Amino acid sequence: MPFIKLSAILLFTLAASACQPSPDKIHKKVHAENGTYAADISDDASYSLVSTDETGLLLWPRYANNAKYQWEHEEGEVSQIIDVDIAADNSVAVAASRYEFSMWDIETGKNLGFWSIGNGRIQNIVVSKSGGTVVLGKRDGTQVAFNPQSGRRIEFYGHTEAVNALDISPNGFYVLSASNDYTAILWDTRSGQIVHRWEYEGRMTQVALHPGGKYAFAADSTDNAVIRALPGGEEVSRLKFPDRQRIFSAARFSQSGDYLITGAPSRRIALWDTATGKLLSDWRVALRDGGRPSNAAVLAVVFDEKENTVVSESSAGLVEWWEIDVTGSK
Repeated sequence: MPFIKLSAILLFTLAASACQPSPDKIHKKVHAENGTYAADISDDASYSLVSTDETGLLLWPRYANNAKYQWEHEEGEVSQIIDVDIAADNSVAVAASRYEFSMWDIETGKNLGFWSIGNGRIQNIVVSKSGGTVVLGKRDGTQVAFNPQSGRRIEFYGHTEAVNALDISPNGFYVLSASNDYTAILWDTRSGQIVHRWEYEGRMTQVALHPGGKYAFAADSTDNAVIRALPGGEEVSRLKFPDRQRIFSAARFSQSGDYLITGAPSRRIALWDTATGKLLSDWRVALRDGGRPSNAAVLAVVFDEKENTVVSESSAGLVEWWEIDVTGSK
């Protein structure tokens, strides 16, 4: 069934703008007064995109006191956005509710499309550079690669159960997916062919692709978290946990590939050495004033190697920056 393109898009332009010691926090700002449901941070840490229950989607420039844009799917109605993604070149952003998804121009704030999937339920969404390929992961295990310009789409049936996490190469040619069926799959969006299929011992919780194509990361719910070299797929390292039952809610390779940064539902952020799987630093994101709710999931993380800074977005509605010292850690 083809996607149905919808209308009634509303755009608001807002005002301008156990290991090593914990990093030094240098900034903290509120990005969502009543908490964040989904979030992404651009690869270069220059933008954050957060989904809220009351104000829709908010696009925040780095260190800004005000959001650049507020986006809503329907006038006077805020849809519950379950996943968002910013393209690697900061050109576009995408957002998905259970049955609809949208694309937005980051420079102008203009809506570039709004579609309904017709059937099934969306779990995840990712987008390549310039919005060339959008990939949806669905609850039934299906993935859909969609070209918004041409309307071309490929349905991929490699998984038999819900897709829990996705990542896409910047050029849109490859997608890494994680599923409840205990497998992680790297597949080609041009042909629909499987490049690698890796089996694990538990349901898959998180994946990450290195933007330069050096590595793939996949983790399950039974403490198996493996970094593999691409294109061959051979194992490079396994993350060495200081405790058991480490579940990840976010994961990102540094641009160099030397580091992996992860976030967890327990407020925890961790910085890992890619080559060895060694934990280099481990700390927790903040709670809102008053400590309620009493926990916060880390929704997005990025390691900006140019500034030696880690940036995170959490369900507490906070963006936080930490200065990282990796001198001598490798």
